[in-house]
Amino acid sequence: MLHFKDKRLVLFGKHIKTLREAKGLTINDVAENSSLIKKDLLLIEEGSKNFGFTTLLQLAKGLGVHPSALLDLDLEK
Repeated sequence: MLHFKDKRLVLFGKHIKTLREAKGLTINDVAENSSLIKKDLLLIEEGSKNFGFTTLLQLAKGLGVHPSALLDLDLEK
């Protein structure tokens, strides 16, 4: 786990949570639709977990969106 939160991870996590909630999904739903565990999903949404490409792909699968939708945000805020 990170000792500090990178603002880009925090913004990404908020974006993921917004996408999930807009689709009416719970953390458990996303976990069931992917190979990710609930704890990792929670850490991603709070901006505390840096992760790899395959996790990004599984996150997109769990949310039922194209991977590009996960990166459609302004990280320069």
